[in-house]
Amino acid sequence: MHKPVKYVEKAVTIGAKGVWAVFDRVNRIKPNPSPTPKWSDKPLLKSYQKSKPPLGWPRATDSLCPKCVPEIRQQILDGHLPHEVLINEKVGEIKATIIEQDGKIMMVKECPIHERFEDL
Repeated sequence: MHKPVKYVEKAVTIGAKGVWAVFDRVNRIKPNPSPTPKWSDKPLLKSYQKSKPPLGWPRATDSLCPKCVPEIRQQILDGHLPHEVLINEKVGEIKATIIEQDGKIMMVKECPIHERFEDL
């Protein structure tokens, strides 16, 4: 025969499942609004409102040109460009494609100024 504690645990578990089912149904009828962080003008998205990234290969993403970024950084440090250029413009940002090649995951990106880059 089991100890009485086991029966109490089972009763608490069943009760918690029942309370959760009721709470979940009530929350679906009238969900609470999402909070709005101080740094944003829009509320946070609920989990069912978020989009999922596409999986598999090839996949497109954003990347940075490995030659443009140091050049712009040096121009800012030398005083030729204001630092606001980093805020207002997408300096060095290029599109990249993530592919599988010979069993390795590669990121292929092409900068209009420089050349084509392939990273592991």
